[in-house]
Amino acid sequence: MSNQELQESITVLERQLAEAGADRELTLELADAYRLAGRPADAARLLARRLAEGGPDWDLCRACVECHRDAGHMEEAVEVLNRGAAHYRDRADFWIVRGMMLELMGEWSAALREHDLAQRMAPHMAEAHYRRGIALLQLERAAEAIEAFQRALKLKPRLAAAQVGIGIARELLGDAYQAVVEFEKALQLDPQCADAHINLGALYGELGRAAEALAHCEKALALHPASSEAAYNAGQALLESDPEQAARFFRRATASDPDNHAAHLALARLAERAGRWETAVRHYLKARAGDPGRGETLLALGICYGRLERASEAIEVLRALIKRDPGHEQGWFHLGVCYDKQGDTDRAREAYAKAEECRVASGDGGRADR
Repeated sequence: MSNQELQESITVLERQLAEAGADRELTLELADAYRLAGRPADAARLLARRLAEGGPDWDLCRACVECHRDAGHMEEAVEVLNRGAAHYRDRADFWIVRGMMLELMGEWSAALREHDLAQRMAPHMAEAHYRRGIALLQLERAAEAIEAFQRALKLKPRLAAAQVGIGIARELLGDAYQAVVEFEKALQLDPQCADAHINLGALYGELGRAAEALAHCEKALALHPASSEAAYNAGQALLESDPEQAARFFRRATASDPDNHAAHLALARLAERAGRWETAVRHYLKARAGDPGRGETLLALGICYGRLERASEAIEVLRALIKRDPGHEQGWFHLGVCYDKQGDTDRAREAYAKAEECRVASGDGGRADR
């Protein structure tokens, strides 16, 4: 359906709903149309009005929560669930949805409690066991996660996502080769499982099997062209053999997800290697946003500022690095270089002396420069 056809459909549904009044099915249909048009906030408002007018309705409630989630309104989503708790608390899927909202807020221990409750209420519901597995993975309780995913698969044997979860858990437990086996099993269950391809792409890359890594990344991108993770993994697979093509994949990753800090870091390093300092700075700044205290990023950013003769900015970044890690030899050394460029010989001498102290303390007989 084209955008014009979708808008025409929305107009018709809005008119029909206005004429019919509080019609449940029309409300759900219009909400779905709003979501397809990229208007989840409008869908959430529509569903919230219908809930307020018509009383408890779990399908409407769950759809309203999902629309608030899609609109990025997590607090509103949780409030909808809280208001409906008295009506829906006997439903296992109510607790699953609550748990999923807590997952999105990064509250994994609280999410696990909700999924535990759902699983006790409905031990034959595969989704409850699957969500428990996801929460346990995030809490680094990999062995328990495997058990939860296995229970989900026993109830729903073709649930490829649970098989992927087992693979991730095996990898967390340090068994990379068994993880590969599990991901391949997921593809046997569902050849279109993009998550299995994404994970195989990353894992084969870590195992040094670049051709297989790239093949799985490309399959994942064929299934989900906007997958930032798959594009990043493809770039990693090509980094040594074809840096230019790798950079194209990294740029694709950041286009799909501007907050893919790992892809920005990879682009920064490639730009720095090529002497494109301004480009390197731009990407290092974006990578820094994902981990403001990362020493490696701060050092590289400071060096790039120095290459651009932007000594004041380099000093600011390098001092932030040293504040975080007072024993960072290279941080002190390059801070000395920047002070030298500013003609501040006293501070430069002090910084070089600190770098030497750090070198001696670390037992490193090498030079402090990068």
